[in-house]
Amino acid sequence: MILERPEENALIAELQQLRIKFLESNRCVKRNSLDGLLKKALFAEKRGVAVLNAESQEYSYDFTSSLFFVTTFLTTTGYGSTMPMSDGGKLFLVMYSVVGIPITMLLLSSITHRLLPYVTHGPVRHIQARWGVSQAQAALTHAGLLMALTAGLFFLLPATAFCYLVPGWSFLESLYFCYISLSTIGLGDYLPGGTHSLAEWQGLEFAISCYLFLGLMVLLVVMETLWELPQAKALIRFFSGPQESKINGLALDELILTRDSLPPLNLMEKGPSKKEPQYCLPTSTIFPATSD
Repeated sequence: MILERPEENALIAELQQLRIKFLESNRCVKRNSLDGLLKKALFAEKRGVAVLNAESQEYSYDFTSSLFFVTTFLTTTGYGSTMPMSDGGKLFLVMYSVVGIPITMLLLSSITHRLLPYVTHGPVRHIQARWGVSQAQAALTHAGLLMALTAGLFFLLPATAFCYLVPGWSFLESLYFCYISLSTIGLGDYLPGGTHSLAEWQGLEFAISCYLFLGLMVLLVVMETLWELPQAKALIRFFSGPQESKINGLALDELILTRDSLPPLNLMEKGPSKKEPQYCLPTSTIFPATSD
């Protein structure tokens, strides 16, 4: 609130002055008519319909625009610049999301785990063998290099490109757009293409669609790499604390009462058995039972 309130007040004052000047310069226009026109224009703008140059078809549902919409929808980025206006489109979108979003997340996760042996495990072993460092040091060095490479290729380089391709965008605004996109926040306050021709905007939409999918896969690989760091695992154990319900280092659900450890039924009928029931471990248990 402290950071944004001055900018908001300045914008409100500017709009009020423009509205007053317009009504004074065009006395034939009624205040209610102007307000109605502005409401219609804002309503159309929120739904991706062009207000300026409305005679053009730059924001129609062509193939590239539809591909861009599907990409931002399935990756849950959702800039909010395009949305279905018909009831049939809204109903289809609900049913499509139930299937499409989980499949997309599963696909990205599968590709990530396929890439980990080549992008993470192999380089860590190479660093460990080449420089003779411990596995923890090799993993930390590799993670730092991977993060620096990702920041350069998927944030700084695209931000520089957007800074030159989109008129009026500064480097900070371009970097902000890259971060908001790949983090799937997708506020929609910045979206390139408003001042481009139809062909340029279609090419930009296709490029951003590819950038989103590729960037999300790379970020998932980086996150998996960070989660596998021994330092990260130690930090998780520190905050999670000791696990409860442990018996000699084993969880209660890891203990099985087997039939072989029970006394015969006829002995149980005659009296208490001399042989006490014993707990034994399943073959899948990793940790052996510790003896007192």
